[in-house]
Amino acid sequence: MTAQAAPAWVRSGWGHRADSQDEVFRAVSRIVTLSAHRRYVWRGCADSAFRVRSSLLRSLVVDEAEPLPDERLVRQHEVAMLREAREWGLGVESGTPASDLALLAQLQRHGLPTRLLDVTDNPMTALWSACEGADDRPGVLMAFDVTALPTHDTVDPHRAPGPLDRSLRAALRQSAVESRPFLVRPTVPDARMRAQEGLFLSGAVPASPGATGIDGLPLRLGTPPGKERLAVLFGEGARRAGRPAALPFCAVVVPARLKATVRAHLTALNRTRRVLFPDVAGFRDAYRGEHVALHPLPDVVPAQDDTEAGGSQLPGLETGLRGGPQRR
Repeated sequence: MTAQAAPAWVRSGWGHRADSQDEVFRAVSRIVTLSAHRRYVWRGCADSAFRVRSSLLRSLVVDEAEPLPDERLVRQHEVAMLREAREWGLGVESGTPASDLALLAQLQRHGLPTRLLDVTDNPMTALWSACEGADDRPGVLMAFDVTALPTHDTVDPHRAPGPLDRSLRAALRQSAVESRPFLVRPTVPDARMRAQEGLFLSGAVPASPGATGIDGLPLRLGTPPGKERLAVLFGEGARRAGRPAALPFCAVVVPARLKATVRAHLTALNRTRRVLFPDVAGFRDAYRGEHVALHPLPDVVPAQDDTEAGGSQLPGLETGLRGGPQRR
């Protein structure tokens, strides 16, 4: 894996490696209480070696040694995807065409490559994602300070009639001019988005590389706090001098040996696979991943011996076998 492909969160000064499950949970608390009236969104990844990239940007990277795809290329693929999705008949709710922003969110929720990055308002949900799977590799919990970022609803009830691409283009233009990302909030979240308290972080791809380990987001993070200040912030005991005054971004690395223990503690906070993925697709993925306990198999009565199941014939079955119901 190349240097560009593997972020060094701790070495970059934006990350801290936790030494215990207590320190993991303490880090969350210290981040949210560092400064009053700040808002954070969170993202978890089971492999800390993965860079932060949208699924669309990741799909366009052919060679890590080459420069990253620029905004023009990302936008070309985005527009092509939206065009084909509409040709497929998607993006029509109750006879009303969805805006490009709303359709993009729908495609993201169903696993299509988009520029949207899944995040959550709940740090425990992101921590579950950081600790679920890849038990032989460290995970990472990321916090983004989004206090001043604009938030766009997928459906704006006050939006005047106009082109379907207007809301997305306006958000991208603002992002490019101001060099900052934006949030996208599902107006009518599905069951999974509600359970995960999910939303999206996105923005125009910046012209120059961003922070170490983060690609495709126009983040202005400034000087990293450094390992020493983060160690003071997340240390035991009372708060001490030397902690950072602000934390626009932070990556808490969870060692592989702590993942199972952290997951067990998250169960007490109702963060489980069943709760976070309460739909058929979630059950399907859990079954395929052997997370559904079918064994030991239950005792049953074979259909041939099930004499207590009811009558000998289901309603209407006898008449159907004899050529249909008789006329009276």
